[in-house]
Amino acid sequence: MTSLEYTLWTGWDLRGGVGAKPDAAEAFAQSARHNAGIEQRYELIAVAARGFRPPRFLSARELSEEDVAARPTEAAWDADAVYEGLRKTWSLLYRRVAETSPPVVAPYAIYLLGVNPPPGATDEELDIFNDFYTNVHLPEVAERRHALRAVRYELVREVRPPYQGAPRFLAAYELDKVAASNRRHVGPPYATGPEVWQRHSTPWRLWYRRLGAEEEAAAHRS
Repeated sequence: MTSLEYTLWTGWDLRGGVGAKPDAAEAFAQSARHNAGIEQRYELIAVAARGFRPPRFLSARELSEEDVAARPTEAAWDADAVYEGLRKTWSLLYRRVAETSPPVVAPYAIYLLGVNPPPGATDEELDIFNDFYTNVHLPEVAERRHALRAVRYELVREVRPPYQGAPRFLAAYELDKVAASNRRHVGPPYATGPEVWQRHSTPWRLWYRRLGAEEEAAAHRS
């Protein structure tokens, strides 16, 4: 079985001007159910950052090592899906480096955090940073956020860079509807961690609802 250890995260916004399509957002959402086996699609529900405007929509497509190798040029990457009435704002390839547990159910939403280690960190410091992030902070946040599970990624390629660049690390906390509605941290402070961790930055704190989740829930109830 082929391992899908890479994820291509792509941001989308509605086109304006002559490229505008009144039903573009609805069409993107409606087709999410039919493409669930290929990619997951999300719509922004909240953001906790100043001076940062994330894309309204997000798609996440899992790829294998062979898929990545088959795209040797920038043009090959940029030839990915195009949706009428939407424009691609950025596209980022990340490799999965850790997860708190295997996937069991599709989430209602994701809490997406971008994390950067401190500038100039040595290889030894990065080893300490990554050990704490994977073994302490990731499961700690997942528990406090009542996440179904959490996945941690490292940036491989900025296919189409976002404004101000992409964070080196990305964490996706998969949430049910109740957990997604409680966006404030509650409980004791997170572990302080080693000195190198204390100097990290978190440029992205984003909540995205998975498109198609409401329809799936309704189908299960009926």
